[in-house]
Amino acid sequence: MQKGVIYICVLAVLLVVVVIRPVLAIADDSNVLWQECHPYERRITCVVDGDTLWYEEIKIRLLDIDAPEVEGRCGNERRLAQSAKLELTRLLNTGLVRIAFDGQDQYGRHLAQIWVREGEIGTAMLAAGLAEPFGQRGPSPWCG
Repeated sequence: MQKGVIYICVLAVLLVVVVIRPVLAIADDSNVLWQECHPYERRITCVVDGDTLWYEEIKIRLLDIDAPEVEGRCGNERRLAQSAKLELTRLLNTGLVRIAFDGQDQYGRHLAQIWVREGEIGTAMLAAGLAEPFGQRGPSPWCG
């Protein structure tokens, strides 16, 4: 009987850890000053571009959005990418509230939704016109 109870407990823990989306709850992270990541520096907590960041040495790709690329195909995309990076930095500096992880992408980045005091970041980036819904991107929409 005791082995059965232990087996059920182990399965319950695995269900929570592996199947249910892990959430990192952050009550108040206002002491963090978010800045742009710089090449050749150790990346602990910084912003790479409009949809990628590092938080406590974890590389995170925002779920469900696609922002312009910093090294995009045209000048307009590169300018929009800088604006997207600045807006993501600004949003993060309002105060990180919660991170909900949802697996990894093919590059090993942790996929996540992030909430700040102003709301969910992906939604804010879409509303600002600095990102598109992920997966709906064909040829670069930023280059016309």
